Amino acid sequence: MKNSLLRIVKWFCRRLTFNELSSAVVIFHEVLSGSRQDIKFKPEEPPPNYRQFRVDDVPPLTAPPELFAKPPTKDWLELKADYKQRTGKELHPVVRHDKSKAPLVGCTCEHCNAPSRYLYLNDGKKGSQVLCKICGGLSVTHRTRRESLAKYYCPHCGYALSKWKERPTETIFKCPNVKCPHYKKALSALTPKEKAMRTNIYNPNFKLRYQFREYHLSPADIAPARPETQTKVDLSRIHNNYHVVGLVLSLFINIGLSSRQTRDALKGLFGIELSHQTVINYVNAAAAAISPWLDKNLPVPRGIAAADETYVIVDNEWHYTWFIIDKFNRAVCGYNLSTHRDTVPALATLHNAYGPPSEKQRSSTLVADGLSSYDAAVMAYNQGLEKPVLKRKTVIGLENCDDESREFRPFKQIVERLNRTYKFHTRPRAGFKSFDGAVSLTTLFVAFYNFMRPHSFWKKPHPPVFLEFLKDAQFFPKQWELLLKEAFS
Repeated sequence: MKNSLLRIVKWFCRRLTFNELSSAVVIFHEVLSGSRQDIKFKPEEPPPNYRQFRVDDVPPLTAPPELFAKPPTKDWLELKADYKQRTGKELHPVVRHDKSKAPLVGCTCEHCNAPSRYLYLNDGKKGSQVLCKICGGLSVTHRTRRESLAKYYCPHCGYALSKWKERPTETIFKCPNVKCPHYKKALSALTPKEKAMRTNIYNPNFKLRYQFREYHLSPADIAPARPETQTKVDLSRIHNNYHVVGLVLSLFINIGLSSRQTRDALKGLFGIELSHQTVINYVNAAAAAISPWLDKNLPVPRGIAAADETYVIVDNEWHYTWFIIDKFNRAVCGYNLSTHRDTVPALATLHNAYGPPSEKQRSSTLVADGLSSYDAAVMAYNQGLEKPVLKRKTVIGLENCDDESREFRPFKQIVERLNRTYKFHTRPRAGFKSFDGAVSLTTLFVAFYNFMRPHSFWKKPHPPVFLEFLKDAQFFPKQWELLLKEAFS
């Protein structure tokens, strides 16, 4: 870098006179002081491993590795019979001298399970190792150790994980072993610049050690965002009938008009006079009524599903909408809105789509981008199960740089297409004034997308989910009217 800067300075000196260079130095001072906003610095690329939030996809051990002893490879009685057949001689127990020390009565060979009468003490007076006369294997006489209070153990080195951080929704455990293979591999992957940045081995700017996040969330923590139940109007007590509400929802949701455009369209097309606030009140009340029914009728993903998050603007700040769409029928199986793109809203979306995790649950695959919140959410969803029921597949970037991205990118494109459709319906709002307004529109959008909107995926376009009570309703207002009556029943 020094040589490059020196060459640039020499180039300036060759090209500029003394007075021109002096004027350039003045401009350089203005750029450094921040008074010149029209000239930007070249952005500094962060080191590749600096402050990266990565989730270790290998679950921890729940017991010390010593407790996972391998069963005997062959029974001692079979080995004894093989010896007699091969040599014609009987293999007798160990004949001990008068002063020789015998192993404990309950001691057995770890390799063939031979009893103590066939075992030699292999280390004299210490008496901690035995040699088997039948199979020739070495075993310890007893595995005495203090009972560990650790809950989890590193799957790479077997070291007990220590509690590192504790938060209201999670506890983070970390492997402190400096000889852990996982730690050594991550340490060797650091660049020379990153190694110079590490002031000590516990530098938090680099994730090198194995970590596990134990989530302790209540049902309220993983509840997805839903419309408020207390709305300004009660649809059962409004002056207009449900057909007018169906017209409002058809213009506002299906066509994607704003509240004022919906007001003007109702007056210009049907002679119905409503204020734009009444339009908003009808939309919020309809969303509150349909939301519980919608959650009960969302289809469960079958096989492969794709997940993604897209942003919406609420009160001039970014918020995020989460979707999970099924590959089989192109239906939205789960949705959520949140203020941040962290693990809890991602986990809430998984629970909304797949339901509570269970051992009897069918194994499924979730395709998503490289956002680490999905990794943590899938780990948390599988937490406590003997066998994971949800597998995570990652599609990174816009180009297929790895085999996994190449194989699963078509499924990621499905949810990207859903996001574009969703954006068409949110764009006329130019941002939402309240979070509940965004939730209400998203709830009604999912109902429209799943049960009313014909999908071009099918040869004869029809909605992703068929509802018996909507089959004879040809027009959107009537479909909304029937949907509201079904939700109220």
